[in-house]
Amino acid sequence: MAKVKAKVVCFVDNHYRNEGDVFQYNGSFNGNLEYLDVPEQKPEEDQHARKVRKPRNTVTEASE
Repeated sequence: MAKVKAKVVCFVDNHYRNEGDVFQYNGSFNGNLEYLDVPEQKPEEDQHARKVRKPRNTVTEASE
């Protein structure tokens, strides 16, 4: 969990948070929050990233 501070009045975790409120937050990124301490996480591959395949080397012969 990260310790965050509300930048503006917002609704987070089923509570209204006033500007300046400091609390623990474990959700996805929220631009209304200032992240005070972020737990260290080792970098992971984006699981939603689409893997790109190299095209097959196909050879077509022109017929005359």
